[in-house]
Amino acid sequence: MKTSSKKTAGNSRLGEIVPLANNLWLIIGDGPKDFPNVVVYRADDRMYVMDSGAGSVIKASILKVMQAAGPLQTFTLLNSHGHADHVGNNDVIHMAQAKEKHHYFSKAGLALLDPVPYFTDLFLRLSAYYDPIAAYQVDRVKWQFLKLIRDTVALFVGEEKAIAAVWSIYIKNFQPFHPSRTTMEFYESLPRQTITIGGVHWTGWVLGENDVWILEERAHTSDEVLFYIPEHKLLFAADLTFPMFPTFPDTNGKLTREMLQHCYDMASAGVISLLINSHFLSPAVYRGREEAIPFLGTLLTEHDRFQVVLREILEERDGLTVGEVYSYVRQRDSDPIIRHYLSMEYPDHPMSLQQIITVNLTQMGYVAQGPKRKQRFYRPANIA
Repeated sequence: MKTSSKKTAGNSRLGEIVPLANNLWLIIGDGPKDFPNVVVYRADDRMYVMDSGAGSVIKASILKVMQAAGPLQTFTLLNSHGHADHVGNNDVIHMAQAKEKHHYFSKAGLALLDPVPYFTDLFLRLSAYYDPIAAYQVDRVKWQFLKLIRDTVALFVGEEKAIAAVWSIYIKNFQPFHPSRTTMEFYESLPRQTITIGGVHWTGWVLGENDVWILEERAHTSDEVLFYIPEHKLLFAADLTFPMFPTFPDTNGKLTREMLQHCYDMASAGVISLLINSHFLSPAVYRGREEAIPFLGTLLTEHDRFQVVLREILEERDGLTVGEVYSYVRQRDSDPIIRHYLSMEYPDHPMSLQQIITVNLTQMGYVAQGPKRKQRFYRPANIA
């Protein structure tokens, strides 16, 4: 299949079909806009679509690959986790020409399939510490206008419904949204086993004739899994490889680091020939040890250094708001790692750095006190 020439405003590669082998394709997403990459793999008469992405452009590309494949014995749709940008086009399963169809998803992610209440809860939790909308450092007029809408709505219906209204607007980016609940089977219904890759042990599931290995990660979200294709030594790392973590209040930062170390050890053992993450295009594919090891090592090193900087700031000036911590982080821009983090802020990354700071501090054990949206973080020993 030839590479697609789709072009859309803002990202000329969105929806591009990249052949990685004669039976393996990558469909390019758009990281900053939250349209993730999709991987399609064919093993004989069995096809696997790993995540379905979101939006009509991605969907059209998935269908193009499916149609070129023709009739199949088995079509299997796999979701890495339940965030809206990964499940929006799940209805492609209904268009598959296959005698047998399967759609696997983790039972732990069911709540994520209702994106408005799910993200409303997360951002209510963040709002206890700082104002998430006021934290964006670019497009200030747009964000101030959104803040005005939220605060005006909140006067009449309360903060929770106001935040829900904001997320209802944002989720429209992923319309039409078809998670296809009725076709879902749970990974957990399959026999769980230990999977060893390059000396690294995972728990998970094996599909087909040793076609795709599902690896339990459970760090970015409690339901997230990774995909490994033995034939091509391909690791599809989903959102584990977000460049700044922990990302959300329900992201397990410690486990994220542990799972990234697992992937790093696999790369070091030479069992990753292709590494693909869900978001960001620099590059879209990491090939072999020479590219995968530096990429994964950088994620680990930068995260560790960022937490060191946060500790140093709170050691020097205990009792800071999130905004104050952010200001002191900006003063460290002579540090190449901090400069890199600052360069990845919105719009190059869908989250603000203040969000990453907040989640890191809470998971590092710092304690916040004070009025809503203006809480100050303290070292635990300094709390009365």
